[in-house]
Amino acid sequence: MKDKITFHYRTPDMIPPNILIQVRELVDRGAAVGTSYVRDNLRDAFLIGYALDEEMRVVGTVTHKTPKEIYRESIEQATGLSLSGYLERGYTSIEPAYRKRNIADFLIKGLIERSKGQRIYTTIRMDNLPALKLTRKNKMILAATFVNQRTGNEIGVFVNTPE
Repeated sequence: MKDKITFHYRTPDMIPPNILIQVRELVDRGAAVGTSYVRDNLRDAFLIGYALDEEMRVVGTVTHKTPKEIYRESIEQATGLSLSGYLERGYTSIEPAYRKRNIADFLIKGLIERSKGQRIYTTIRMDNLPALKLTRKNKMILAATFVNQRTGNEIGVFVNTPE
């Protein structure tokens, strides 16, 4: 593919509504996360990174968001970590036709650059090798693991390393 991809990093209030809808739909289609809070979390996000193709279609997204307190507390209880004051990196989703083009890596690096000074964590299934590789590549380290009681999957909690 020779598509020209552009990368954007904006607060939710600065994203055109049609683009924000496309971001939400891409996250929903990815089916990697529960979708009940996606709309609210995107609306309240710290920063949303998204990639557009030449036709202005969202082909990739990653978000730095403030996690819901009940969600953060459930992770803290399961791991013994204190994640208060952390942003959560999440909603990483790339259209299948655009995978293996480093779009997620570019988006993550852009978010990191624009979120300097922020403490960030992410949760990843420990059998999701591509996501684990990408997370380690972007200098996040494994802080704890827990078993998701709903799915039975082992989940890693990764935190950014001090600059």
